[in-house]
Amino acid sequence: MARTDDIPQAYDERSVLLQVLHYAQDTAVMKVSGLSEELGHRAPLAGSPLMTPVNLLNHLRWVERSWINADLFGGEDDAPWSEEDPDAEFRQGESLTVAEVIDLYEQEAARTRAVFAEVDLDMVRRGGRIEHPVTARWILQHLIEETARHNGHLDILRELADGSTGD
Repeated sequence: MARTDDIPQAYDERSVLLQVLHYAQDTAVMKVSGLSEELGHRAPLAGSPLMTPVNLLNHLRWVERSWINADLFGGEDDAPWSEEDPDAEFRQGESLTVAEVIDLYEQEAARTRAVFAEVDLDMVRRGGRIEHPVTARWILQHLIEETARHNGHLDILRELADGSTGD
């Protein structure tokens, strides 16, 4: 049966964007859920030793947090990455269990949706790494794109891990 949880209750812009984000976030969680610790931490691609389901979900958690805290609101970027270790959030995932990373991601995802449910979508970001005056709307759309793109990676990692396919 095909999922229908991407269909919003209303069709205004905010409702549609938030529902698509929620759908993408839930899909990421579904791709990692049920994996054993061994499979959740397995990196099947020799050229990408940090590309595991757990590490990728942890990356998504920190991406959402960073875009909201640092870029949108101009606050501190408390993400673990740095110039010396740009992949620190992936490495951090190696020390988390499957259940821990799912819980941490679900908490951050809920926070992300709560922020975008209230913020003026035309608000110009107050901080950030890029020069362009992007809006909250653009950041929300970017998070949808980022999550959807990594869901493709999670699709492949899950199929390689245990043969599971689908939404």
